[in-house]
Amino acid sequence: MPLPETLLARVRPPILLLMGSPRPVAEWAQTLHAVGPLHFYQMDLHQAQRLREELAQRGLSGEVVCHADVWDLPAIFQTVIFPTQAQGERELKLDLLEQAYHVLQPKGLMITVSEYAKDTMFARWHKKIFGQCSESPASKEGMVFWSVRQADQPRRRHEMRFHARIGEHPSLEFVSRPGVFCYGRFDDGSRALLECSQIEAGQRVLDLGCGVGANGILAWQRTGPGGHITFVDSNLRAVRLTELNAQANGLSDYRVLADATLQTVPTNDFDVVLANPPYYASSSIAQRFIELAVRALKPSGRLFLVTKTPQAIGEMLAQHFEQLTAQERRGYVVFAASRGTPP
Repeated sequence: MPLPETLLARVRPPILLLMGSPRPVAEWAQTLHAVGPLHFYQMDLHQAQRLREELAQRGLSGEVVCHADVWDLPAIFQTVIFPTQAQGERELKLDLLEQAYHVLQPKGLMITVSEYAKDTMFARWHKKIFGQCSESPASKEGMVFWSVRQADQPRRRHEMRFHARIGEHPSLEFVSRPGVFCYGRFDDGSRALLECSQIEAGQRVLDLGCGVGANGILAWQRTGPGGHITFVDSNLRAVRLTELNAQANGLSDYRVLADATLQTVPTNDFDVVLANPPYYASSSIAQRFIELAVRALKPSGRLFLVTKTPQAIGEMLAQHFEQLTAQERRGYVVFAASRGTPP
């Protein structure tokens, strides 16, 4: 959805392109690079690297930054452009829009691009946050909304707390925020994963794609103080929340890694790997999780992985593990995989 010519003429640098998929954002950059310096915000290290590659392929420059929150950036921008996706998380869109307010200069311009042909949500949100909103006519390409920052206003943090327990262990509390897996609730897939996982006192556990850290923290109830939990995620907001939740729940021996390539995860170090890869996303994520588990596990260690696509995942696992069992639980399938005879 291109910007109306009259609106494009109002765009002033420095410009921040807020989130968005790497290829469409790079296409926006082609349109805007002549206006002035471009900056790009991403929450996920993997997405940030993909965006750098897309920009390089087009011969474009600009600073790609990755933070847990938009307001971790300096408040220097005259224009923020938010190219949203139709299937994106509603609460995350609102959170990003509100945080963008605080990195705009006074009288700075906020532009939101929607893929919906008729979108009433962003008009309402723009008016609530900025006090006013202009919009393009509805079209099959989508709509554009824009507002100008006025006076200062306090920050509003979007977060939800939830409790979770497994078996007879005490219930624990977790804080969650939009854009991170397990926002507002402990999902049935994670519950099934932990119900089927065999974790013993003193073991070393890797929580792979940790989200808010709930799986690893609940696993720590079984390892006890003699055990160790390593958490890893490419989403920097997830990493920040995991650190908060681990501290709040009293973990004594743990490590939190922000890593898109998974190269910082130790080799042959873990007794158990827990994984809940997104079944609705590219199968390449599950493949990477499985390949990392092979490298990270001790020879006698086991991977426990939960999925809703058992045939595809089972085939991937069979390429790397000699021992493979599966259990159905809560509408999911939980695989237990090991390279030799299970302990």
